[in-house]
Amino acid sequence: MPMAGDEFIEWLDRELEPLRREASSSIYFDAWCGGKLSQQQVFELMKQRYAYLREIPHILAAWIENCPYVDVQQKYIAYMHEEAGHPEYLVAFAKELGHDPEEMRQAVLIPEFTTPYFYYWLSRGHIVEVAAANNFGNERTNTRRGHAMYDATAKYYPYPSLIKFFEDHAEEEGEHANLGVYVLKKYATTDELQYKATAAAKKSLQLKILGQNALCKRFITDWPGTK
Repeated sequence: MPMAGDEFIEWLDRELEPLRREASSSIYFDAWCGGKLSQQQVFELMKQRYAYLREIPHILAAWIENCPYVDVQQKYIAYMHEEAGHPEYLVAFAKELGHDPEEMRQAVLIPEFTTPYFYYWLSRGHIVEVAAANNFGNERTNTRRGHAMYDATAKYYPYPSLIKFFEDHAEEEGEHANLGVYVLKKYATTDELQYKATAAAKKSLQLKILGQNALCKRFITDWPGTK
């Protein structure tokens, strides 16, 4: 028998907590928030962020196209418009550092960071899987560090475009996380859909952790001069 909406949300929060804690305790956040990164390390990490965010509007468009619920489509359209401009902040950041902006635009994700490919794959499934993976799993976890990342950026890496980038994310992540709650409470109403939502949320966080660990190894712990 499926859980009621509020019960499912509470249960899923508890189920995801170990993964959320692990994702939020990455040395990536400690290094960033402690002001321990060089200008070049910040640039390389933001190139990775750009390469990921560049895909998000296309992923959202695929989710919207395959979603059968008009109310959810409208919410994801608004979400897509909010996300669409974020990569350009990072292009502007490249200019502020004195880099050719094309260096940012041509950024390629490291092989270990597979979240966008999982998100493309989810477009073939039910919208509760999408909402569970991206909004309830990923965005709801991001809220734990979003404001600290913004504060640290303003303090240690005070480039105007980078500050604006993290400011927007800190302001928007809560709303984006709540979209996951909305979809799961309203549409994850069967045992099968609750099972699929749970699996998608867990997989999203597992991939997030793998990607973060790989970024940390390449651009922080194994960075020349850090040992």
